[in-house]
Amino acid sequence: MADKKTKLIAIAGNLIDSVTNISNFLEAKGFKTCWAYNGVDAIDLCKEKNPDLLLIDIKISMADGFEVAKQLPRQKILFMCADESLIDEADSFKNSLGVISKPVDLEELLGALKSSLK
Repeated sequence: MADKKTKLIAIAGNLIDSVTNISNFLEAKGFKTCWAYNGVDAIDLCKEKNPDLLLIDIKISMADGFEVAKQLPRQKILFMCADESLIDEADSFKNSLGVISKPVDLEELLGALKSSLK
């Protein structure tokens, strides 16, 4: 990316393989990443690292994506979700930048990140 500062993306999901695949893809595209595997750790991670954006699975364990969004009202959040019935609720959060359908299309994710971080 042409930005002066490399953007830090926090990725939070239950599935280590999915988080790793997304992280590897984004790092290859010039982002920095950090990650968590449950909602409680995602909250702590965001408070510690202050990422430019949190990419989180709505159905994450310990504290779901919506609870994380409530706990981090200033954090820009892009939700990941396989259940289309949750999209309206995800969009209702002031800090929500939208929803990426699961399974995640990495090119679609990249486009969403670039437009969200302008």
